[in-house]
Amino acid sequence: MDFKKKLRIRMYVAITYTVIGILMIIGANVLKADDTVSAYGLIFTVFGIARLRNYFLITKNEESVRRREIAETDERNISIINRARSVSFLVYVLAAAVTVIVLSLLDMQEAVQWVSYSVFALLLIYWISYFVIRKKS
Repeated sequence: MDFKKKLRIRMYVAITYTVIGILMIIGANVLKADDTVSAYGLIFTVFGIARLRNYFLITKNEESVRRREIAETDERNISIINRARSVSFLVYVLAAAVTVIVLSLLDMQEAVQWVSYSVFALLLIYWISYFVIRKKS
C-alpha cells in the first residue's frame, strides 16, 4: 500500500475518533449519563484531534512523509513496537486477573463478570488475529 494512502486512512480514523468523542459528550449530556461517559468522550476527541494534527503536519511536506515512512519501516522500530504491544497485553491480562480476584473478595460479582468479559474478548481477538496472520505468512 502506498504510504500516503496509509496516512490518509489514519487521518480518517482520527476523524472517526473525534466524531465518536463528540457524540459521546453530546449523548452523555442528552441522556444525563454519569460523567465517565463525558470524560471518555473528551479523551476520544482530544486524541482524535491530536492525531489529526500530527498527520496534517506530516503530509504537508514530502520530506517529513519520507522520514516517517523510513521510521515506520525500520526493523528496530518495528521490533520495539511489537515488544511494547506484547508487554502491554501481558500487563493488562495480569492486572485484570488481580482485579477479578480482588473484586471477588469484595463480592462485586457484576464487576467481576465485566472484567472477565473484557479479558475473554481480548484473548479471543488475540487468537483470531494470530491465526489470520499466521495463515497470511
